This record gives sequence, structure tokens and C-alpha cells, in this order.
Amino acid sequence: MQALLPQPPEAVKKRRRATKKPYSRSIVGASLEVIQKKRAEKPEVRDAAREAALREIKERIKKTKDEKKAKKAEVSKSQKTQTKGAVQKGSKGPKLGGGGGKR
Repeated sequence: MQALLPQPPEAVKKRRRATKKPYSRSIVGASLEVIQKKRAEKPEVRDAAREAALREIKERIKKTKDEKKAKKAEVSKSQKTQTKGAVQKGSKGPKLGGGGGKR
């Protein structure tokens, strides 16, 4: 059994203040002017730009889907005309073979 010793009070962690840097730096791919301009623009302008970008993406996707659908219809149409002239062969009979060879 442990000896009953007086417990020390819980240690309180000292809070550290995060240092705030007074300047901004440019990131790879964006100069400081571009970053500051984007930060300063109004939320309405941001929303409008976002909507325009989404609309453009949706139109591009729709266009590719329509092209694929047209191509698929064209291919299936050409296949139908080919199958009309061709005569189907009779199915082969069951394969007759031994029960397997020696090992």
C-alpha cells in the first residue's frame, strides 16, 4: 500500500500568446497583389464568380454527354444495319471430352 502523502495541486499550464505577423507574403502561383485584391473583394462578387465558374463547368459536362450520346446512337445505328444482312450461325453442340488427362 502506498504511503499517504499530500498531493501537489494541479499544475496550471501557462498560456502562450500566438505571435501575429504584421505582413503578408506571396504564395507560389499567386502574387501578393492578387491575394490582397481577392481578400478585399466583396462576398457578392465572389459568389457571382463562383456561380459563373460552376455554370461553365456544367455546360462543358453537358456538352460532352451530348456528344457521347450522339456517337453512341450513330454506332448502334450502324450496327443494326450490319446485323440485318448477316445470318446467324447455329450454336455448337456440347463439347465431348474425357474426364481429364493424367496428372
